[in-house]
Amino acid sequence: MINKFVPIVSLLLAVLVTLSIGLFLYTGLNHLNGNTPGSTTVLEEPKLLDALRDAQDRGVLMGMHGWAHENYSILTPLQTKENIEKGKEVFEKAGIVPVAFILPEEPINGIVDESLKQKIESNGISTQLPVLETSGSNRNEYTWEWSTMQSFDDPRYQEASEQIREENPETILLHVQDWNPYTKQFLTDYLSSTNEMNITVRVDDIEVNTRPEVVSDMAKLTQYESVGQVAFSVIPAGSRKGDNPTIGNINVNKIMEIYFGFFIITSLLPLSFFVIWKLLSQRHKKRKQNKYLLEDGRDPKDPDPKDPMLVTVIAPAYNEEKAIGKCLQAILNQDYKGEMEIIAVNDGSSDRTAEIISKYPVKLLDLKVNGGKANALNEAIEIAKGDILIFTDSDSYMAPDAVSSLMKCLNENKDAQMVAGNVYIHDNRGKKGLMKYFQMIEYRTEQDITRHLQSLSGSILVCPGPLTAVRRKVCDVVRFSSETIVEDADFTIKALKNSVKIIQEPKAMVYTNAPETLRGWYKQRKRWWYGNLQLWRLHKKWAIKNPWMIFNYSGYIIGVCSIILIMSIPCLILQYENIPLILMSGILCLAFSIMLYIIYIGPLFAKDKRLLVMLIPYVLIYATIKVVVLSSLFLCYLTGKGVKVKFGAKTFVVR
Repeated sequence: MINKFVPIVSLLLAVLVTLSIGLFLYTGLNHLNGNTPGSTTVLEEPKLLDALRDAQDRGVLMGMHGWAHENYSILTPLQTKENIEKGKEVFEKAGIVPVAFILPEEPINGIVDESLKQKIESNGISTQLPVLETSGSNRNEYTWEWSTMQSFDDPRYQEASEQIREENPETILLHVQDWNPYTKQFLTDYLSSTNEMNITVRVDDIEVNTRPEVVSDMAKLTQYESVGQVAFSVIPAGSRKGDNPTIGNINVNKIMEIYFGFFIITSLLPLSFFVIWKLLSQRHKKRKQNKYLLEDGRDPKDPDPKDPMLVTVIAPAYNEEKAIGKCLQAILNQDYKGEMEIIAVNDGSSDRTAEIISKYPVKLLDLKVNGGKANALNEAIEIAKGDILIFTDSDSYMAPDAVSSLMKCLNENKDAQMVAGNVYIHDNRGKKGLMKYFQMIEYRTEQDITRHLQSLSGSILVCPGPLTAVRRKVCDVVRFSSETIVEDADFTIKALKNSVKIIQEPKAMVYTNAPETLRGWYKQRKRWWYGNLQLWRLHKKWAIKNPWMIFNYSGYIIGVCSIILIMSIPCLILQYENIPLILMSGILCLAFSIMLYIIYIGPLFAKDKRLLVMLIPYVLIYATIKVVVLSSLFLCYLTGKGVKVKFGAKTFVVR
């Protein structure tokens, strides 16, 4: 019995692993890019330093505004002490004297919590500016977010002008990013006309990116008789805008962080989950494999006398004169010792397929008109005598023990009604191009991980056309259909909807031909992947309740999102000053991701070093091609445009 807690434990472990790796990557990349708080200081901006020193000489008071504008309410006393000491060191080297510590994230009313105040002041710095005798009673920030103001007719300007004259504040708070002609005029009008004296003007958030001319301009506020003191809150450390650009009001680094999170959630988390789930379920799988030898000592190739053991192997063919002979010979060479019936269906071929089939000791079902693969399979089912039906494709050939392995699996799993074999790419005399290598990796990964996990709960989504075993009673309820262009997947889902348990037998192997060119591959995948979208629409009520169907469908959505993100990345990168450094960060992140993928998937190819080496181009090239094709097909599906498909003798548009 399957341990139902294994997937839950696997998910929790995967989340933990993903968070750890994500944090490691995020921290490492930030350090590399210099975007962590404190990556640079005002000491590295000589023109800004000169402006600050000149302002200090004019009587402007300098306050320390944290170290890098962190929230001190969540820092420990030790962290607070370290930050203040670092800030003092920068101020000393800059020739600036900090008269107070201006708390970042300061409460709106300006009153600092007593315990927080003591934590800061224990390091020898006050949390208050020098107190002046005033007749005012208010402290307010009238120009908050005026960086977006573009006209004196802005309603905010008039409202603030009326408010400040009504309140007569003793302290006027500004943020340097809001300093512009409108803010300057607003203050000039008030300070030159008010009867109040000893007003404190405090300007917060002066940092490494503040323009020196802005500092010099604000320092002139000391010339007004109504002003008692001007104080600048200086942030000692930060990151340059060149490494922290914006598009409009949107921070590019934040967009990059969203991209990074998207990658973590959509790629790393599922991969970690599936691999950990597979590893934790291995013990259960091995226990099942240990039962391969029957308790009564019979050879696994011997039929079970308690069960009807006539097996019917069905191989439909359309214009397969080059492959059908090898397919039938492989079936005839099976080591299965029970009775076996072989039905080869000629589905209206226009070549020598029927003639070649007639030369083999098999039953020929010769259909004169091409009716499609689903029809050919149903016609064969009608005349099949076996209690177990095994379907194969005419361009595939079974391993010698394929039938016996399927039968053993069915005998050992009485509650299973369908068994999927494992499909491998035909060696083709040892000559393989890139596309074949990529498909070999894809097939192995899909079957050894995804299909293995689906098999644990008896809910395999696609029993492959090249090798599937079905108990006859399933075909009494479910038949193949031409409603979609993926008849094997449609048959499988209809079986699942009828509560049929479907499992996998890895030892039952079949070898099939794979497209050798990108064009041929695209034609095949266009049918497969668009057919899956047809299945989603056809079985939607059932699909939205099946986690594997949801996972498959989400792949199309993620594909479209990925394309959008990939296309926008060059535009984002161009916003940075140090483009080579950003590119290097991306390359390092990609390299780490590939290394992680190889660590996860590599063990599957430990015995085939050729495929192990091909994992790098597989991730870089093949994964990209897949995302592009998936996305384009999904868009064709969503828009109703559909795709043109050649299936058998027919070519038609599928929507």
